[in-house]
Amino acid sequence: MTKLLFYSHDSYGLGNIRRMVAIAEYLAERHNDLSILLITGSPMLQAFRTSCSLDYVKLPCFGRDQEGSYRPRLNGFGGKKQITLRSKLIMQVIKQFQPDLFLVDKKPMGLENELSETFNFLASRELRPRTMLLLRDILDCPEETSRIWIKNGYFPYIDKHYDKVVIAGQPEVFDAVKLYQFPPTVCEKTSYLGYLERPVLTAGVNDVLFGDVTSKKRLLVTVGGGNDGVSVISQFLNCLPHADWCNRVESVVVCGPEMRDEDYESLAFQAAKYSGVQLLRFSNRLAEYLSQADLVVAMGGYNTICEILSADKPAIIIPRTFPTKEQLVRAQRFSQLEILDYIPPVELSSKMLASKIDALLFGERVQGRNRVVDLDGMKNISEQIMALIKQ
Repeated sequence: MTKLLFYSHDSYGLGNIRRMVAIAEYLAERHNDLSILLITGSPMLQAFRTSCSLDYVKLPCFGRDQEGSYRPRLNGFGGKKQITLRSKLIMQVIKQFQPDLFLVDKKPMGLENELSETFNFLASRELRPRTMLLLRDILDCPEETSRIWIKNGYFPYIDKHYDKVVIAGQPEVFDAVKLYQFPPTVCEKTSYLGYLERPVLTAGVNDVLFGDVTSKKRLLVTVGGGNDGVSVISQFLNCLPHADWCNRVESVVVCGPEMRDEDYESLAFQAAKYSGVQLLRFSNRLAEYLSQADLVVAMGGYNTICEILSADKPAIIIPRTFPTKEQLVRAQRFSQLEILDYIPPVELSSKMLASKIDALLFGERVQGRNRVVDLDGMKNISEQIMALIKQ
């Protein structure tokens, strides 16, 4: 039995955990001799259906405050004490599970350097697991990412402790190796995967998710975890009274599990005025809604973009710009390549959103997946993981 250990720190939103679970599911479906253990701080893992080959160890949660700083979600638990606890839990998992490969998502040293003790332990052992760092296509704007990585000493750390670095994107969209100034020694162990394609799930024949789908267009509005998606949904609801297309569209709006209760209740009150709008707190059937949609309005998270590209749907992206500019840079690049449309948050208005929805649902302009997008990321990371284990 081959044992894989995945680490996902998960302090903000659902992006990291969704990506890691998707990779684990893909591997489990194609290899019957894998045992995959996921270490995560996400409070939402239990909401995702997972394979019997996948189990997880739950770490105490961190969240981010308005300034972007990490804070324990549990009151009365100091940040340093929580990091110490998480670090010791991770170390014990490594010692007891003894994986063949350790896959780390995004942060080379873990959240607040919580992987340092584990990597020091592994470096002292003659037999250790193979190590792989997974980076999404874009981390932040090039200047900020380069500054942070140099300041934190990530490049020499990767050179010392990682066998392989993989980027879930492609240089034609965003050349992270060049723009983030990877040194030659790290470049040698780095490769691009392409984007991580997601299964296109279709609902059953009698399972109508959008109400009157025979005579109306179908619009999906989704804002990921939802903790910063209120303005997007609010602007969408505000545009309905003045939109010529309002009575010709059935809309499903998914708020996300991390949206504050008071914000959700306010949006629900607003949405109740429109018979053609379903407002959902959360749905684990998002892929099925997306498959039925004629248009998607979304934020610019990595997983959402991959799902939109996999389903080949036209989309309007309204990215977040804080605490990082990751989503903004991604939206700009896909817009420049004429793959997806986007609205900068500072320019977002109900009038502009209504106009773009009208153009994409009822106009002659047609978006499509540009040939530049490589969606072989899942296949490629599976092959690279298995090849690395055999080295």
